Formats: sequence, structure tokens, C-alpha cells
Amino acid sequence: MLSMRGVLGGLVTTSLAASLAVGAGAGSDTAAPVAGPVPICAEVGPYVPPPPESVGTPAGVRLCPVRAALVIRTPGAVLDGLDLVGSVVVAAPDVVVRRSRITGDGTGAAGIRTLDGGSVRIEDTTLTGAFTDAAVDGPDWVAERIEMTAVRADGARLGPGATLRNSWLHDFAPRPDRPVDAIALAAPEGDVLVEANRIRLGTGPGLGSAVLVDPAEPARHESAGDHERRVERAGPVVIRDNELGGGRYTLRRDAAAAPLAVLRITGNRFHRDAGAAPLRVRGAAELRDNVFVDGGEVRR
Repeated sequence: MLSMRGVLGGLVTTSLAASLAVGAGAGSDTAAPVAGPVPICAEVGPYVPPPPESVGTPAGVRLCPVRAALVIRTPGAVLDGLDLVGSVVVAAPDVVVRRSRITGDGTGAAGIRTLDGGSVRIEDTTLTGAFTDAAVDGPDWVAERIEMTAVRADGARLGPGATLRNSWLHDFAPRPDRPVDAIALAAPEGDVLVEANRIRLGTGPGLGSAVLVDPAEPARHESAGDHERRVERAGPVVIRDNELGGGRYTLRRDAAAAPLAVLRITGNRFHRDAGAAPLRVRGAAELRDNVFVDGGEVRR
């Protein structure tokens, strides 16, 4: 009888042979994905919601090893129980990634990236390693109970329609070519939520901000196709009820940033470990109930 690892290896080999993006192609916005089978891991067992305090890959879950750069073009596909070295590009709606571990090998633009109208829900997953851009990148994604650790890139780059909630981002690794931010909000259209996360970037050379609000920067998450189909979405940028620490400025928005219809920064708790200041916000914003973890109001 074939083991599940053997079957899974065959699935991955088949998908790579079917021209799913591999190696350098996975980091290209212009790659033309080709549909292929979605890896399936029976060893992970039926889905059982983890305990409320669980973050990242649940303890005790058996994962199936995969080394690939996957492009998912099957609407509603579910990737569950993968120990993936490589990357995932989501180019289909309503994809789910759960109970997995994704390790970047430095060739992929992101551990999970949405392009060409794709959308994804990420839950109970750990991301680590090296990516050229970010661990998670793009518009139209929701991530809950994920962990990012020892990431040598930005953590999450949130385009319009992105949500990061109830997650733990910590111990980022600096890189020589540019500063690393745990979260970068690159959505001038708005419609972004960052809520109830623990974000500890760390301090030292090469580490920028735990949260960078910088919509003036060209969106690295946007492909040519996404640019053509972009629809302006009215919605606030909301950063609330997070525990934040590290970086030169823990939460930063520069005056040069493009205007946002609504920017709300409320109810966050800051550690006193920023290199320069915990909060630097230029331009219009609602700032309310932001405090230090040991007491005292945080002012811009």
C-alpha cells in the first residue's frame, strides 16, 4: 500500500510537471499559471477547530512535506496539513490555507500571495524563512491565528480587502537591502483591518516598524491584471486592540503618504522598546485609547 507521503509526492510531482510556477517563476508577477492538482494530505486528519488560545500550526498535527512553488487556480481549493518549503500564489477565489507551515527558501515573492482576482483565508498556519517581498502579500485575504517568526522579509503587506486578526508576529530577521516591517498597509483605497494581534518586530539595524501605514509606496502586491481590474473600494483603515512593540517607530505613518478616507488607530497597547518613538503618525487620523502596556497614554 502506498503511503500518504508517497501519494502526496506524486501529486506534487504531477503539479510541477503541469507547469505550476517553480523556482524563480514563483516570484514573477508576469508568470502565466497553469491549473494542476492541489496537494492533499490525508495524514492531517479531519479538521477540528483548535483551542481559542492556539496560534500558528496546532501542536500535534501531522503535516505532509512538500517542496514546491504552487499556483492555485481552483476556486474553493483547500490546502490543509502541508509542511511546504516554497510559496503559494492564489489566483482563484475562496481558497483556504489551514493547519500548515510555510518556509520560504528565498526564491518566492511571498509565502502566500493573492494575484489576478484571487482571495484566500489563512488560519492556524506558521510562516517563516526568506521571501523576496513578504510572508503574506496582496489584496482580498483574511488571516486568523497565524504565526510569523524568523521571517527575513516584511511580515504582511495588506492590500485592499485584507484582514489580519488574532495572530502573533515576532522575532523578525533583518536583511541587508532594505528595512523590514512586520506589517505594511499598502492600500490607498482603504478597507483594511488589523485587530487583536501581538506584533513584536524586535529592535536593531534593518528593522523598520511593527506597523507601517504607507499607501504612497507602489503596491508590490499588484499584478498588471490586478491594476487593470482595480475597483476603488471605500472603507476605513482600522488598527485596533493590538499589542505592538519594536522597530525604530513602532507604528509609523509619514506625511508623504497618500490621503486615506478614514484612518483609525484605537485601543492599542505599546511596549517601551522603540528605537526612536512608539508612535509617529502624520496627517489626519483618529487616535484614541492607545496606552503603554505598563500604563500611560501614547501620544503621536
